[in-house]
Order: sequence, then C-alpha cells, then structure tokens
Amino acid sequence: MTIAINGIGLATAQGNTSEIIESQTFRGPMELPWTASKSNISRLCYPAAGIDSILSGVARWQALARTALAQVAAPDKTPLFVASCNGSAGESWEEAFESKVLLDGTQWADDELPVFSSSCASGIHALYAARALLTSGAVKEVLVLAADILAHSNHENFESLRVLAERPSTPWQSTSAGFILGEAAVVLKLTHNEGAANALHGPALGSDLVEHDGLSSVIETLSPVNATMIVGQGTGPYANDDAELRALASFADKKVPISTPLTHFGHTLGASSLLSIALAVVLPSLAECTEISTDGRPIRRFSPPWQTEHDSKNILAICRALNGACAATRVGSFSHAKTQRRKAGWNTSVMPGPLMNPILKRLASEAYEQRPADPPDVLILRLEKPFAPPPSAVIGGRLLPSAVLEITPGFASQLIARCWGYTGPALCLVGNVDTDRYGLTNALRESGQNVFQVNLRGSGDNRAIEWNV
Repeated sequence: MTIAINGIGLATAQGNTSEIIESQTFRGPMELPWTASKSNISRLCYPAAGIDSILSGVARWQALARTALAQVAAPDKTPLFVASCNGSAGESWEEAFESKVLLDGTQWADDELPVFSSSCASGIHALYAARALLTSGAVKEVLVLAADILAHSNHENFESLRVLAERPSTPWQSTSAGFILGEAAVVLKLTHNEGAANALHGPALGSDLVEHDGLSSVIETLSPVNATMIVGQGTGPYANDDAELRALASFADKKVPISTPLTHFGHTLGASSLLSIALAVVLPSLAECTEISTDGRPIRRFSPPWQTEHDSKNILAICRALNGACAATRVGSFSHAKTQRRKAGWNTSVMPGPLMNPILKRLASEAYEQRPADPPDVLILRLEKPFAPPPSAVIGGRLLPSAVLEITPGFASQLIARCWGYTGPALCLVGNVDTDRYGLTNALRESGQNVFQVNLRGSGDNRAIEWNV
C-alpha cells in the first residue's frame, strides 16, 4: 500500500509554500524579540513571517498552526496528529501541551488529541503514527501538524545546554558550534496514492544506545537508500554533525549532496523533521554549491534561485534528537514504498545518570523490573501531564542542563528504552491517557505489531505508573 504526501502547509521564517517558491531572496535572521542576558551567546532568531510579533505562548502557537492548516484542504473531522517539542512554551508548563487549547479556532478544537513530543523528532514520530493509521485502512487521509514557537524559556534552556551559535554558519564543518533558533508550523496531508510522485517510505524509528548507533539502524531499515539528496540536521556542535555524517557513510554515496533548512529557517525543534520533508517535496532542485562537508559530501542550500527539476526525487530525511530518538524516511517517485519491519532488539542496558525528578527516578527503577522477555515492536508512553522542573533545578534564573532534558516529555520514553537497552520506536504522547482518539494502539496491534504501552497518570510528584497496558 502506497502512502503519499498530497498537501503541504507551512508557516516559517520565509513564509508559506507559495512565498518560498516565488521568493528571489531569503530573509536573514532577526534580533531576539526579548532582551537577551549578558551571558547569552546567541542573540539572533528566525521568527515566522506574517505572525504578529506581540503574540507569545498559546496565542503564538495557535497563529502558526492556523496559518499552516489553512493551506491544506481537509473535510471535517479528518484525523489530525499533533506534534510539538515544547508546546506553548512560556505558559504554564503543565498546560503547554493541551491540544484543546492549542487548536482553538480550528475544527479539532473540541477533540482530545494527544501531542507527540520527542524533542526535535516530535514531528516525524507523529508522521509514523499517521502512516500506521492509514495503513490499517481505517481512514483514507490523515493530517500531521508539527509546531514550535520562539520563546524566552526555550532560548534560555538551549543556552544552558551550550548548543546555540552566535551567527549562522555552514553545517558539517569543524567550525560548527551550534544552531540559531527558529519557529515553524508544518502540515503534511497523507493519502493512499499508488504511483504518486511523493510516495512515503518510512518513517523508521529507533534509539541511540551504548554500542548501538540508532541513526545507522533506521537508515538501514530503508535500504536500499538510492537517494538523490539527503536532508540532514547539521545542527552542530561539530561532534553531532560528524556522527551524522558517519551514520550516512555506509548507505549513501559521497557524491549524493546533503542539505538542511537550518541556514535560512533556523532550528525549528519539533517541526524540524517535517519541515525538511516538506521543503524537499515542494521545491525544485537546489542550486549547486561549492561547499563540502568534512567528509567530502557536497552541501546544497535551501535558497533561491531554484533550478528546474530534471530527475525524479528520492529524498532521504534523517533526524537524531537530543534525547536519543532517531528517525529516517524517504520521499520520492519510487515504485517500492514498503518499509521493511525489522524486529527491535535488546542491546546494552544504560544505567541513567543522576535524575532530579522523583517520578523519573521511579520510572527508571521500575523499568528494569518490567522489561518484557521479548522486545516489543513499539513502545508507547502516554503521559497525562508533562513534567515541570523542581525549584532546585533553577540557578540564577536558568535551568540546570540535566533539568532541561528531563522536562522534555520524550525524555521519559527514551529513559525506558535506555534502561531496557531497547533499540526500537519509543513514542511519547502527552494528554488524556484514557482517550485514544483514532485508535492508534489498536491499529498497530491489528497490523500484527507487539505494542508495549505505559500509562503515567496524574501530575506533579503524585503519579501512578501502569505497565504493559
């Protein structure tokens, strides 16, 4: 069964789809819309064009989402899968992922939809779920929305992690120090479409573990790759870029060029993987570039003027999130669009470092006892409310680096994966644990997949953990 991308909506620093295609030049980065502290390295950002600069938090997230959704026609009650790394950051953290609030003013406002959250892999995790629902035959089309906003709290958290750059730079270079933040909302419309030019092969999901390169593993799942272009991350620091290049080396010839939206759109967090896919689909061939990566791979930029498309596309898009989640997918005009399902395996179990959150400590402790005899095909963690940082995690108005990672919801599902030594997909869904709006878990199980679901009920430090639901 061929699943294809049949519509795209964008709200980005360079505008919507038509504005990007028709552009002659791209906007450069802008000053932060708030006063940066003296210790900040990065004072630039890529805000979405056409969004009122006064808007912040929930109102800003809503504006981005509505802009992107309005560009894709969909009947009432078309299933919508939502993804966000940090939700409406800057608001109450426990309410930052409330989809009823985030989707206010849309046809999905009254639905209780979970929000897929796994750092910058959030969007591609939602894409994985949407494909599973379509493949089950339950529906004929699905929308996937990934959105993240610029927020002071986001900026300060990444400053704590020391992964922001002072100015834009060429990725995959030894001088790459990090990224500049951006924001975006991306909507992909998926349908059944045999012989489509934008057929979807994947996504394949996995996890980085000790002695297991998750990115290499998920790329191998899509083999043979035969890509005409790679859309990577290139977020830096260079150690991350180098690992990305090494994972590609065994599966894509060094003559195949690599690109990233990073240089003109900023790092758009949970929307970044869908943005890579969307731009690769809608844009003609990228202009040739004289820049090369440290391993000799040509680098092309998402930047006008666009070249006329001559060859059929086979785009490989990859993602390695800060929390260890890895993903890869292919989009193009290829006849074989069936991802080989590889049995997830056990690898070396990773003892977690010191954890500040008491619930995460308990989750890690119980995970060792709850590991099943055989690896599941999919691990799903349903988190009723996101984690909030304890007061002890804030020093000088800034979160400790370990606390920054812990409050990202997808940290919890990856924590279980590391404790188990699990190499397969580890999804995190934030929202009502009793409402599976589109029957995702059942759809996966009915397709023959072994799903291990963990429910984490409650909020704050008062939560109940339910294993293998």
